[in-house]
Amino acid sequence: MDHKKLDYRINFRENSQIISIEITCCDKHIGEIRYKDRESKQCPDCGAVHTIKIQHNHFHITCSE
Repeated sequence: MDHKKLDYRINFRENSQIISIEITCCDKHIGEIRYKDRESKQCPDCGAVHTIKIQHNHFHITCSE
């Protein structure tokens, strides 16, 4: 991703339940994914795929080009 802006914003309810993750890639807001295992969003500019993987007591957000 070189020097391009990459950012994840976690949205949650008042009770701290996670709702969704908003994704910024290539300096642009590309959308959001629901907090569900294997949800993903592809950047239309660079083709990177942003994926959430939920495990027992934590989650991973990965970016694969």
